[in-house]
Amino acid sequence: MSAQSFAEMRMEPRWQLKSTVSVFIQGNKECIGLLVNWSENGLMLSGYQPLKLGEKLSIELVDIIKDKDRRSAPCEVEVVWSQELTPSLFGNGCRIISGSDMLDVMMKDYRHDS
Repeated sequence: MSAQSFAEMRMEPRWQLKSTVSVFIQGNKECIGLLVNWSENGLMLSGYQPLKLGEKLSIELVDIIKDKDRRSAPCEVEVVWSQELTPSLFGNGCRIISGSDMLDVMMKDYRHDS
């Protein structure tokens, strides 16, 4: 049996972004990276530090649309994997525990932009 790629093992489709979405820790506004892609139940984030497996985080996704309007969507996630992509960049997979109405709006917009 041949080895499967990550894409082949996924249980649901992932969508890629055509815009920049920053990811912050809620409360202290520490930027932990950028949103790379997403699915109905998960997010892939890239950042300069690995996230701890099993850690639950309150994060906020922030984007700017039409060069002026800033949107912000809070959500709770659990880190399910972390992998070094380059010597200075890590990919982190997160399961969405709970979202928000704005998260739903933003994800729907990103899906239609793909």
